[in-house]
This record gives sequence, structure tokens and C-alpha cells, in this order.
Amino acid sequence: MKTYLLTITTVLISFLMVIPLGSMAVNGNTKDVVEVGTIQELREAEDDGETVYELTGEAILTYQQGFRNQKYIQDETAGIMIDDDDGIITTEYDIYDGITGITGTLSTYGNMLQFVPEEDPGEATSSDNEVEPLVITMDDFVNNFMDYQARLVTIEEVYFVDADQTFSNGTEYDISDGETEATFRTTFYGVDYIGDPVPAGDLNMTGLPNSRSEGDFISSRNWNDIEPLDAYDVTFNVVDEDNNEIDDAQLEFYGETIESAPYFFEDIPVGTYDYTLTKEGYHTTHGQVTVSDSDLTHTAVLVEVDPDMVNEFPFEETFDGTEFPPASWAHYSLGEGGWEQDDGSAYHDATAEGEEANSWLITPQIQLPEDENMLFTFLENNQFMTDYGYSGVMISTGSGNPEHGHFQEIYESDGNIGVQDPEETLLSLGDYTGEVVYLAFNYEGEFAHRWWINEVMLDFAPGAIEVPDIATLREQEMGDLPYKITGEVFITHQQLSYYGQFYIQDETAAIVVHDSDGIIETEYDLYDGITGLTGYLDEFNNLMQIEPTEDPGEATSQDNEIEPAEMTLADLAPEHQAKLIVVRNVHFDHDEIEEETFVHNAGYAIYDDTAESQIYIPNDPNVVDYIGEPVPETPKDLIAVVGQFQAEMQILPRMLDDFMEPTTNVIDVDQLELRVYPNPATDYVTVMSSDAHLDHVRIYNLHGQLVIEQSAQESGRIQLNVAPLSPGMYVIEVSSDDRISTRKLQIQ
Repeated sequence: MKTYLLTITTVLISFLMVIPLGSMAVNGNTKDVVEVGTIQELREAEDDGETVYELTGEAILTYQQGFRNQKYIQDETAGIMIDDDDGIITTEYDIYDGITGITGTLSTYGNMLQFVPEEDPGEATSSDNEVEPLVITMDDFVNNFMDYQARLVTIEEVYFVDADQTFSNGTEYDISDGETEATFRTTFYGVDYIGDPVPAGDLNMTGLPNSRSEGDFISSRNWNDIEPLDAYDVTFNVVDEDNNEIDDAQLEFYGETIESAPYFFEDIPVGTYDYTLTKEGYHTTHGQVTVSDSDLTHTAVLVEVDPDMVNEFPFEETFDGTEFPPASWAHYSLGEGGWEQDDGSAYHDATAEGEEANSWLITPQIQLPEDENMLFTFLENNQFMTDYGYSGVMISTGSGNPEHGHFQEIYESDGNIGVQDPEETLLSLGDYTGEVVYLAFNYEGEFAHRWWINEVMLDFAPGAIEVPDIATLREQEMGDLPYKITGEVFITHQQLSYYGQFYIQDETAAIVVHDSDGIIETEYDLYDGITGLTGYLDEFNNLMQIEPTEDPGEATSQDNEIEPAEMTLADLAPEHQAKLIVVRNVHFDHDEIEEETFVHNAGYAIYDDTAESQIYIPNDPNVVDYIGEPVPETPKDLIAVVGQFQAEMQILPRMLDDFMEPTTNVIDVDQLELRVYPNPATDYVTVMSSDAHLDHVRIYNLHGQLVIEQSAQESGRIQLNVAPLSPGMYVIEVSSDDRISTRKLQIQ
């Protein structure tokens, strides 16, 4: 009887164990759903990427961003990040909404636990919830990080270790409480403190702990999450452009308005704040004040409305009148020497040795039109550029007096331009639409160069500035000025699912086309030619790109043959960005690679005989066809396009076929056991064989021309003098009896 009862009991338990707690239809299939009551239970569940979990309790939304439709949620037990790259959740929520019944799978990426939704949970079940951040110490954050990942926390009395910088997207900043250090990261794109100065002094920091493969971080959601603890007095000194004091202006600052002097504000917390200054007959002044570590007196300048202000275009000046500087122009000499007139040009001569020049030739006050892109052009020459000091074009949206420090550089003229062959310089003022500005030619130097300026014009920008090739395009100014490449360019790689990107090059250079708005609707094939590509020049983390403004239409040629340029990893430089190359004998550094197979949004350490670098795959699984393939264990010859992230050069193979078996050691007949060193070489190179006597060694250039030949006299070792050879790639041919082997040799 006992045996019978035990068997029945075992059968019942086994039967109950396979009864699903719930089920749901996903893509036409029914999946079992495991219910969990809290986020802590969810975090402790198996993150196999397959099991579907339903969070039955209500979770509160603490942050959301457009990047991968990510949402941070938490309850009383823990927090977790929803990674919704497929846009499953279509319901729109507000911060601090409550959401009930979220279903999804778990996965870990870069040490960040992610909840990937399976369906839209529907309307919020509550709103305007009060979420009190959990107050933790720096020790808590560092030593018990996973307890707080994705949960809103506050770390009190910390400070930024280096406050002498500004916030940039995707950047790390050290923070400390005086004993323990951690890392603040600008993980959330588009937040309101990006571009603002990093605050100095002690503060309470609220944020969301998050992880990437390179570490654990805290990221604040907005400026309100960063609470300064110190406060100081701020006094404004209001003056006009000639430094005359003004005491009857209206000043708005830190939520307070003062109608007349004294302009004094007490106990302003550490931080950066906007102010607005107004007075009848003057242009409104907008500025910023940074309060850091002491009481502050700030000079604010009001600019009077000039009755001769330029507001009709084109505005031209040829410097051939009898008056210099011309009417309404200004000239400031803050050192020795100055601008003068020279045969219909504005001219600055070199000063005598020991005399430092700092001279400014400034246009009249100019009202730039609203919603119009203006183009500032002029002709220039220079001389004695081997003794160059400084020459540049500045713009001010405030005072036209350079002593007030409002001018910012928009162009430096540091190239060599012949005296008899003037060059036209074109500067877009698209960033200053609707502003009142001054433009200035600024010369600095002691016993330096000469600079001529003529035919100054400010006019409405044309539809596009024509450039003949990509190299010329890469030399232009970035901004709101469109450029048109009149020559034909060729597609070497397409990753259209990733911001509509494709890589183009011609005989001069290469560049990335970044078409996130889908302007180009024509479909192209690899190696198609395109003529008349038009767009704005931009960059992202130092990678130059062109953002198209119109569809260039059908391909003007097909099936072009593009030969990859042979390079080493040490050769890679910014001028090679987007270029199609081949790198020989590339090793994958498996000690530094976390993944055994290729995945998107990951880097892979590589090296060749010359340097280290990395392959970086963008954040899209459809960009390349080798996602999911094993990372090679043996060296490969890699065809790739060149990328750059900040200062780091990278490469990106375009397809699985770009991983080729090495051809660095080409064996023509029967392989010899050879050693060729050093490689790269500068003066001498040694060739050794461990299994044969050598007869002859010959070196050829890549055109097949014999450049060095030497008899080895049947020894196993020979040394060759390669100092006379020009830097580049060569082929060594080694013969022994009936065997011939070749090796690639790089001369530096």
C-alpha cells in the first residue's frame, strides 16, 4: 500500500510540475508564462532569453528614452531596465506612471540585466506616483552594485573629480566622496545637462545605476537630479560696449527680476544658470553664469541698437574707398601694429621683432535674417607663413568690443596662400540664424606673417556649394551649408538598417553617408557609382559623415572594381576614415574578447605585426552577415572599411567573405621554414631558414620590379641592407634548390 501511495503521489507531483502557470500567444505560438510578483523575484529568475515572465505587481516608470525604447521601472523591492528595441510597447507613458502585467524575457548585455517585452501591457494603472530615491553610500554603490542596478538612488555629498570640462554624450566622469571613487556616465542621450559645464563642489547625486561591458555607472536623468550643496553671492555689473555703467536695465536671474542697480543675488547654489538683460534701445542679452567655489561678480554687456545696422543683403565691402576702416566698421589694436589699407585690400603687416600684435577689424552690427542660411565669403592671401602667428575669423552675438571676450572662432586661416593667387573662403552662418552679430578678422603674432583680405560679402547661401571630390569635401567647414560632390563616388559598404548608412569613396578619399531621415529612397547595389550627392557635412565622435539633403537618383554606373588599399593597423589614421582597405595577417586577441561569437554593438580586440586595434560592430544585428559566427581562432586577411570613435581608429569587415585566409606568406613551390625580421624594417632585414641552405634572396616592389638581389652562398642566414628603399610594402623571394618561398616585407 505504501508503495502504491508513493507512486500515485510521485505521479501527481510530476503532473503538477508541468502545468503552466499561464500561457500567451507569441507570433502564432503559445508560450508558457511564469508569474513573478516583484521585480526582485524577476531579477532572481533564470535569464535564458526564452522563458516568458509576467510581472504581476505594479511597477513605476522612473525614466524612458528613445534609444532602443528603453524604460527603467522599479517597485519596492528592486529595479530593472526594459530594452524594447523592437518597439513592442506602443502605449505612451509618463514618468512615474504605474504599469501592471508587463511580460517579457530576461537577458544580460554588458552586465546589464534587461527585460525584453513580449507584448504591450496597455494603459497605465496609476499616475503621478511619488518615488523616493533610495539613499545609499559610495561604498554601497561600489560594493553592492547589483542590489541597486536600474533603481533610482541618491548618493549624498559627492563631487566630480575634474569639474573643468563640459558634459558630452556617452562620456565617463569620476566622482568621489573623498574616500571612494565611482563613475558617472552620460548614458542617457539628449538630457538637459549635455553641453553644460560639469558642476564644482559638493552635491547630492540622484540617478540610475547602469552597466556596460566596460563597467558600472550612475547616470542622472536631468539637472534636477544633481543638487549642489554649496551657495554663493552673485553680483552683476552691467555696462555698454564702451564699458560705461548702466544702472536702469532689467535683469532676470535665478527666478528673480531686478529693475535697476544694484544687481545682487544672495545664496545661489553651485551650478550654471541663464540670465536675461533688457533695456529699451538695446538688444536683449542672454548669458550664463557659473557659480563654483566663491562669491562672484559678473560683467554683463548691453549692446545698443545701431541705426546703421546691416539688414539688407548682399552686404559687400572691397576696401577701396578713401576711408579706412570703412564706415561703421571698427578697428581695435590691443597690441602693436594694426590693420591698414593696401591697394584695395585690408592688410596686416608683420610687426617688428619683440612687438606682439593683437588686431581686430570688425564689421558693422548685422541682423541675420530668420530662417535663412547666410554665407560669409572673402578673398585672402598671406605671406611668410613659416613665421605664422594667428589669423582667424570670429563672430560675436554680444558685444562688438573684443575686450569683452564675446567673440568665438569660426575659421582659422593657417594655410599657405600665394600672394598672387588669392583663395575664396566660404563660411556658413547657419548656426546664427536670426541673431544680431559682429564678424571680425583677428590677427595675432610677433614678427610673424602677413595677411590680406578683400571682396568681403555676406549673402543668402546658394542651394549647395559644389566640390569636385570627397577629399575636397572633407576640407570644408561643417554646419548648415550643403555641399554637392560633382564627381562620381562609389559604394563600398551598405548598412541601411543602421541610420541609413553607407560608405562611399573615390580616388581621393572616402566618407560615411549618414541618412537617418531616409532622404535617399533609390536602392543601390554594392560598387554602384553615384553622381551629384548633396548633403551637410557633420561628424559623430570624430567620424566625419555627410547627411544627404536630396536623393541623387539612379546609379550612374554599376559593378565598379574597387581595389582595397593595403594597410597595416599602424597605418590607420583619420584621413583613411570610411576607406576600403585590406589588412594582412590579423590576429584576434581572445584574452581581451568576451564573446566567442560575433554579436552586434561589441568590440573585438585585434592585432597585426605593427599595432593593436579593434573591430567594432554597430548596434544593429542586421548590419553584417557574420553575426552569430565564431570569432576566428587563426589569423585572417581582413577586408574592411575604416571607422573612428573619438581618438581610436577601428575597422569593420563588411561581410563573412571579408575574412580571408592569410596571403602574407605565399608559397610558390614548396614551403621553406623561414624567419624574416625585423618586419617592418628600417635599415637591415635578416632572412633565416632552419631547414635549408639559401641560394638567392630577391626583393621586389609591388609593381614586380626587382630592387635588391643578393646571393646567400648556401648559408642558412643572410642580412640585407634595405635602407635605400622607400617606405612601403615589398615582396621577399627566397630560393633554395627547387623550392621558392615569398614573404611580404614592410619598409618604414
